[in-house]
Amino acid sequence: MTLLEVDQVTHRYDAGSPRPVLRNIELSVGADEVVALVGESGCGKTTLGKIVSGLVEPSNGTIRFEGADIASLRGKKRRSWRRSVQMVHQDPYSSLNPGLTIGTALGAGLLRHGLATRRTLDTELLAILRQVGLDATPDFLRRYPHQLSGGQRQRVAIARAISLQPELIVADEVTSMLDVSMRVAILDLLLKFRRERQLGFVFISHDFGVVRYFTQGGRILVMFYGVVVEQGPTEQVIGDPRHPYTYLLLKAIPVPDPDLAWERRDVEVAERLQGEPSLRGCIFSNRCPFAEERCRDHVPPLVDLGNGQQAACFFPDRVRSLDEPVTQGGPHDAPGVRTAADEDGDCATRSVRPGPASRHVQG
Repeated sequence: MTLLEVDQVTHRYDAGSPRPVLRNIELSVGADEVVALVGESGCGKTTLGKIVSGLVEPSNGTIRFEGADIASLRGKKRRSWRRSVQMVHQDPYSSLNPGLTIGTALGAGLLRHGLATRRTLDTELLAILRQVGLDATPDFLRRYPHQLSGGQRQRVAIARAISLQPELIVADEVTSMLDVSMRVAILDLLLKFRRERQLGFVFISHDFGVVRYFTQGGRILVMFYGVVVEQGPTEQVIGDPRHPYTYLLLKAIPVPDPDLAWERRDVEVAERLQGEPSLRGCIFSNRCPFAEERCRDHVPPLVDLGNGQQAACFFPDRVRSLDEPVTQGGPHDAPGVRTAADEDGDCATRSVRPGPASRHVQG
């Protein structure tokens, strides 16, 4: 069953920019499915997450939840939708009201949606906080956010989201503000709720390592300045990118081995990840090593490349496969944690795609 459908969504902020923040975005998320939004800062990932959560109204386009246009929902149906879609924000230091105790911040939603009464509220809150790994006591409910650590605050934010028994969670860079030691624990906590409650996730991140760990069996949408340039199954996109931007992002990931880093040094990659997007034709044409006149005059559509993978590029066959799977750079490389690459043993060197060798991105 499809939970969420984003249909031709475009959004502009009133800042005078000729370029929209989002342009003709299409996205679907099924029950118990994880879809990751990946891209550099400013590409519109968080704006799309807020639109999906109902915090921002799009300039154009339609958002449907379980087949119903959310703009048309009123009364009980709208309250039911607002309960069914919850967001965990990036910054646990600002996503909680500093003037409210933990009990007040979490209890408001339960009371609003009739999931608890004044008599049962504290008991319900303590049970929820323990589910997210906090050793909660009645005294904990009387604390303020500034009295908690960063990891505790993020667990409280997750507790607030799951307390309303949602069907879909938008997780916006949920580990980027945390210490490395806490990242795997938070990701595993969210994965536990996904397994136990069959939750759907829109997972927002700029870190391919984190995305690969969290979205195994899911899908990735790669965004560049408000446009989806590639999408497909997680392992397919990361192991065999078909858009130049995806390839350059993956090549730019640091590796811990200095010898391997020296072998993979690529001045052109750093250069290609700079510069403004194009306002005509392909939005990536100003940075793309393959760009021709056709790219500067026409917008490439998302083309089906097989195996569920799509790329908005006129020359997807010119993009090289990566020489190794992406396993570095994410919290899944912490000691004692097995990665997807560990499980499937896929460490073979991938072949170069056919195409003009002189036009390959050099690596």
